[in-house]
Amino acid sequence: MGEPRVRRMTEDDIGAVCAIRVRGWQWAYAGLVPQPFLDGLDVAEEAGRRRELFTRAPGDVVNLVAEQAGSVTGWAAFGPYRDAATGRRAPGHAELYALYVCPERAGTGVGRALMSASLGLAGSTATPGCACGC
Repeated sequence: MGEPRVRRMTEDDIGAVCAIRVRGWQWAYAGLVPQPFLDGLDVAEEAGRRRELFTRAPGDVVNLVAEQAGSVTGWAAFGPYRDAATGRRAPGHAELYALYVCPERAGTGVGRALMSASLGLAGSTATPGCACGC
């Protein structure tokens, strides 16, 4: 399938990203989260929520997708670090909000490519540290 190409997410990617999120949850949390909850996850519902979040996201939140052979195979989002106790943003520090990979592409470098791009972009904005909030 070739090396993943990482690019900025567009609104056109929301459906693919939501399918990856839902399938990712169903794969990663099988046996850990009640199966009826996992079975009830709905890509269309998720897409509605994600579309609203995407269009309202502050300019300092970055959404990236990995693409292989014309298909979205992963998604990452990062932005300013959010203090868990206060909810306040900490300028100058980044937080990885999410990183998802198509279950069938796990272990193929998609996640690594997204992490590398996220760290590179976060570092280019003079961010001294990065936390994972996944």
